[in-house]
Amino acid sequence: MVEPAPGDIPTDLAGAERIVDAIAPKLGPIGAFKLGATIAQVRATLGLPRQFFGTIPQSRIYPDGGDVPFVAARQRGVESEYAFRLARDLTAADAGLDEAGLIAAIDTVHPSIEIPGSRFVGLGAHGGFGLVADVGAVGSFVVGPGQKLGDPARLTDAPVILEIEGSDPVTGGGAVIDGGPFGPLLTFVRTALARGYALKAGQFIASGSCTGYIDVPTGTLVTARFPALDSSVSMRFAAEA
Repeated sequence: MVEPAPGDIPTDLAGAERIVDAIAPKLGPIGAFKLGATIAQVRATLGLPRQFFGTIPQSRIYPDGGDVPFVAARQRGVESEYAFRLARDLTAADAGLDEAGLIAAIDTVHPSIEIPGSRFVGLGAHGGFGLVADVGAVGSFVVGPGQKLGDPARLTDAPVILEIEGSDPVTGGGAVIDGGPFGPLLTFVRTALARGYALKAGQFIASGSCTGYIDVPTGTLVTARFPALDSSVSMRFAAEA
């Protein structure tokens, strides 16, 4: 666990992003990008002027229905998100990509569960800029079956239901995200390319949470249902060895 000294936490978003850009290559091949603060109220709470992103290494992406190892999830909270899988590489030549071009560049959309993780004592323990510098609080990622994207507008008004074994379901939806689940993607692509990231075919882009952050007991079955996709994704936190 990282204990920052006075002055270690950046004082602006640009400084936090420089830390992310330095750390990301050391985490291993990127399997997914998580988008954060894609909801205006969340940005206001964190004091962030715009959305951010973090890189999820391929080694921290787990299959639908499996266990997430204890060592990969010190924090035991989950978020339900749409995940968009790239059909082709996006390069500097795509800097001027428009929405129609981005829709064409996406292969499939998937139900997913993001498990945020912090190197600090807790998520957001050192404010918004600290959270971003913490590689956007990337932890682990579970991805379910995909289907062709089609019209992304269909994802906006559809509900998303998070079911935690032994608890009442939590209902949310894509409408809480600015512009719907697809809305933040174009800004992300342009920003990531400008910062020198390679966006590769097969990588996922996670929309941001549709159901908020919910703590989950170890061993409990978690299922996120996405009626717009007529599919779901599930996982459990494994007990400590």
